[in-house]
Amino acid sequence: MTEKVIRIILVVLIVAAMLWAAGMYIGIRFVYNTVDYVVDNLANRSGLSPFLVRGLVILVTIPFFLAVAKFTGNVIELVNMGWTTPLVFYRKPYGIVIIVYVAMFFVAMYLASLDAYAYKYCAETPEGIWTSDAPGKDPVYGMESKSCSPLQIKGLRNGNGKLAAPHEVHVANGNTYTWFNGVTAQPMVWYDSVNGDYRFFDRSGNDPNTGQALKPVTPQFVEQLKQHEASKEESRQRSAAEEAARSAAAKETADLQTFAGEAQKEFESGNYVAAKETCDQVLKRDARNEPCKTIQQHANVKVAQQLVSEGQAHLERGEINEALWNAEKAIKLDPANPNAAKLKQFALQMKPHELN
Repeated sequence: MTEKVIRIILVVLIVAAMLWAAGMYIGIRFVYNTVDYVVDNLANRSGLSPFLVRGLVILVTIPFFLAVAKFTGNVIELVNMGWTTPLVFYRKPYGIVIIVYVAMFFVAMYLASLDAYAYKYCAETPEGIWTSDAPGKDPVYGMESKSCSPLQIKGLRNGNGKLAAPHEVHVANGNTYTWFNGVTAQPMVWYDSVNGDYRFFDRSGNDPNTGQALKPVTPQFVEQLKQHEASKEESRQRSAAEEAARSAAAKETADLQTFAGEAQKEFESGNYVAAKETCDQVLKRDARNEPCKTIQQHANVKVAQQLVSEGQAHLERGEINEALWNAEKAIKLDPANPNAAKLKQFALQMKPHELN
């Protein structure tokens, strides 16, 4: 064997070794890259643990990689098969296995993407939000789709029943209510405003009554709400006090009317002293009570007349002091009574004789 032949053999061996090493590297990288690609897509879109997905993919794809190895193992046969048409995969059983696995991958991607709204594209149409797995236009209105926004995702999940609907909560006292999580300081209440009145809910979402998006409470909102409640409470207390005052005034008026009615009955029955005393009490509580003013004036006249009559009787019996007291009392009640003045004058004239 000549030196030239030996060199050729060595070159062929080296090239074969390099090709073998390259083939091994390419094969290993093909396996790793394929597994990584499938795991990354399925785990991200399904939300499952990448460790679980990787384990399942490695087990399930054993027939796939065996088919790839068998399909590409004979280079000469591959060349003879020709690569001018994709139908080359359908000419061998291993090629069909590869095609089936590729189809299964896209079916799995579809199933994993059903709730993967972060990877979907949304278009706002008159009938609602239209979604697709790729950018484009909705087939009805031709609205351009873009990556779904968080608000659109929330709306889609609410519509599909994925998120629990917000429930209304009653806030009795804004000063003592727990608005924020004590550990994370995150809001625990969301609200909606209707005609200046607030409605509170236990989670984010849309107001089930108005459909408006709920807003989370903030420290500034809570402070304003407390001030608003304090103002309302002050107004309520003021209104209550005014109402109580009106009720008390109404009751007082009714009571005084009742007493005035009793005084009128007493006057009509001839009990002038009782009528006068009743109206005296009424006028102490309401000096402007016109019915009792009139009754009191008439009663004073009548009582004064009675006092004069009694005084004259005292005078006839020689009871000068008693007659004088009656006269002065009558004059005080009815200064215009002429008989009261005469009675007093007679009593005073007779008083010195009484002393002698």
